Amino acid sequence: MIEKEKFAKIIRTITVPPVLVFLLLILLFFTKDTLFRNVTELLLSIGFLMLVPAAAYPLAALIPKYKEKERESQRNLAFILSLVGYIAAGVYGIAAHVSQNLLLIYLSYFISIVTLTFFNKVIKLRASGHACSIAGPLILMVYFLGWKCVLPCAVLFALIIWASLTLKRHTPKELITGSTAATAAFFISLLLIFLYF
Repeated sequence: MIEKEKFAKIIRTITVPPVLVFLLLILLFFTKDTLFRNVTELLLSIGFLMLVPAAAYPLAALIPKYKEKERESQRNLAFILSLVGYIAAGVYGIAAHVSQNLLLIYLSYFISIVTLTFFNKVIKLRASGHACSIAGPLILMVYFLGWKCVLPCAVLFALIIWASLTLKRHTPKELITGSTAATAAFFISLLLIFLYF
């Protein structure tokens, strides 16, 4: 493997979606006092948005049906478990009357997976779940932490896109569509929070 591909693989590995959502939640816990009411809300958020989707990888290795086509199976199972985790987050958020900002995060994740499902399954427009899951937390970081985050987030996003293209994991169109899903989900969530919560 040439050096460029090794570097691209390292970038993809350290920026997997569960890592980025974990960093987002931890960063917001220590910088935004009113977002989480307590540590329990932080832990539940980590469970819903990170641990449930990430469980797809060990589960895919254990369940015979998913073992055969390892990479594709992991992706499919991650998609299903992400939907489960994000629905659980939304239901919990509304039932527990979490802060509007935490509900915004939950809704953004839920609407992003609904949008991805619509793109991929209904209109057959292949969208990168990886790009969506990376763009989402970066957009939320900029929203909550301000313009000082724009440059670092943009550089990180560009590196991740470059790594995906270098390793031929996605086409430019799939990456753009996935990123668009995350952006649309954020703005729809913001509108819903403004109108109904």
